[in-house]
Amino acid sequence: MPTNLTWVGTDSGNEGDWGTAANWSPAQVPISGDSVFIVSGSEDIDGDDQNAVVLARLVVGTKYSGSIGSSGTKLQISATDFDYSGRGDTCYIEGDFTTVTVQETSTNANALNLYGEGDDDITTLRVLGGRGTINVDASQDVTTVECIGADGVTLVIADSTDLTGASLTMDSGTVEANQAFPTMTIFGGECVCTFDTGTVTTFNQYGGRVRWNPTAACTITTLTIYAGLFDSRESTSPAYTITDCTVHEQGILDERSGLANAIYTNPINCEGGEILVIDRLVTIT
Repeated sequence: MPTNLTWVGTDSGNEGDWGTAANWSPAQVPISGDSVFIVSGSEDIDGDDQNAVVLARLVVGTKYSGSIGSSGTKLQISATDFDYSGRGDTCYIEGDFTTVTVQETSTNANALNLYGEGDDDITTLRVLGGRGTINVDASQDVTTVECIGADGVTLVIADSTDLTGASLTMDSGTVEANQAFPTMTIFGGECVCTFDTGTVTTFNQYGGRVRWNPTAACTITTLTIYAGLFDSRESTSPAYTITDCTVHEQGILDERSGLANAIYTNPINCEGGEILVIDRLVTIT
């Protein structure tokens, strides 16, 4: 029968060992189907190979101030739902998750680090709060990313992360996308796009700032700027392509890099707003 287990972590001589029954209440090591609650105390949890275990829930609460795993030895475990609000310095976890929900983190640059192995993936990564950096490693596959109401968070998506068919929706915080999302919807915050290849099929901007800084050839099929700043002044790409571009009344398209490296397949459709270029001609309808 599935069991609710709470981390204690203070078994003498085995402190921090996930695989020690006495570190849990009730005193048994979690198995697949269990729900695990790490909700108090400061005892660090060592990295451990539990990759055969798929929990129903893994909850790390705001009153837990310990670290989990390390960059060298991650906690390997999977769960249907992973809810993270821990305030420990760092967390390194590797596994397969249907939903990851983040509501709080430490201020550390490695506050939460998400890794995968083999077919591991995260179906939905939902960031609702936090104060530090969440790093998604290239070993993970991600389908849906939402950064909502998370002003203090920096979310970093590593280069070569598998984002096939994936979407990003954000209204706050900072998202550093080192790999192209096929669908990107920006309501606010700052989105920094530094990928060196790939295609964004649909890019809708309703506010905030987009720092479009690709380093090599990439493509936006449809870019629609309703409001906010789409800023490509820092792009070092020799050339990138925007097939269809529409700028609305509250939108700003700023590509004054001096490189003139944006190739517009079709004339820019100007419904208002501002289009800022330097030392070249563009066609506007």
